[in-house]
Amino acid sequence: MDFKNEIQKLSLQICERKSHVTNEEMTKQALIIPFLQKLGFDVFNPLEVRPEYDADFGKKKGEKVDYAIFKNNVPIIFIEAKSVNEPLAKHDAQLSRYFNATPEVKVAILTNGIEYKFYTDLTQDNIMDNEPFYSFSMEVLSNVDLETIESFTKEKFNADRILKYAEELVYMSNLNSTLKELFKNPSDDFLRFLIKDFSNTRITNNVLERFRPIVKKAISNTLLEIISEGLSPKELVQQEVAVSTAEIVEQEAVSEEPSSRSNVITTEDELKAYELVLNILKKNSRDISQVQSKDTTNYYAIYKRVSTSWFIRLTLDENKKMVTTKLSPDRVSELHPELTVTEAPKGYGASRILLDSLDDLVKITPLILLAYDEADTRI
Repeated sequence: MDFKNEIQKLSLQICERKSHVTNEEMTKQALIIPFLQKLGFDVFNPLEVRPEYDADFGKKKGEKVDYAIFKNNVPIIFIEAKSVNEPLAKHDAQLSRYFNATPEVKVAILTNGIEYKFYTDLTQDNIMDNEPFYSFSMEVLSNVDLETIESFTKEKFNADRILKYAEELVYMSNLNSTLKELFKNPSDDFLRFLIKDFSNTRITNNVLERFRPIVKKAISNTLLEIISEGLSPKELVQQEVAVSTAEIVEQEAVSEEPSSRSNVITTEDELKAYELVLNILKKNSRDISQVQSKDTTNYYAIYKRVSTSWFIRLTLDENKKMVTTKLSPDRVSELHPELTVTEAPKGYGASRILLDSLDDLVKITPLILLAYDEADTRI
């Protein structure tokens, strides 16, 4: 199973364990140590992970950080752990003392097993920044989170790259905030810049107020277009050709009669399944604005933006309930070893999973999320 799947699986386990964890020691054992293991570190090897590591600062002795992560016999990450139910605010000062006392360490993590905050020293060398350069919650992981977390694995960790990436994240965060505010409330200078090329009228305050709602609406429409297209014009043309070809092949594979679509009746089970899938995606912070469904005589498909970007196909007969995906049977079996997984018929997909009932859709949440995340990369 690849790293992203492993982290998604751990995320589900942590959500299940959270309510049973009552103190800091349980938080470490049930939530934090499994995370370190997924990063590839041997938590039982003091050459890689040392609990209660001495990090004395100046005259203050006996300072111990909860975990020090080592690579090539050099500490690379400090981790300060708090109980799962304890907010992380106001605990960064304690972590900064450890960080500032050990110049070799370039990453410090504050966590309660659910929320993780990553710090470094962008502002001043060997002095931990006041604000984290990156944070995430194990309860809600995005694709960006999964990619970012992977850079902290034992195999891929590189202090120089981490610092460069941290700097980019901070700049991007600041730019995002500025752009959001500018788009929501365009400044007068921004309005002048936008309208100067197509308005011959002298740009007075009255003209600015007249154009302000027009500009805001234009920005909103433009952002929606960018999101819906997501590709350059050249890429869009290429994709449209591929989509058209794929749709023709798909129609030939699944429909023998030209008028078969008129005989399709969407069942209550199919509608219920669609709602369940939408809820799963929404609960796990996936964008459902472009998720749609399409009923055929052979299956009920759920897709993103265009029908060939489907991520699951449902067969919900009275005596037979199945989910088809574009993921290989091996990958599905790795995600859900408890399921019966078979190869899908040619032209229908790659893998097919048998369900006992519609409620089983919730049990295969990791599969649905992975299929959704990869939908745009597969035709």
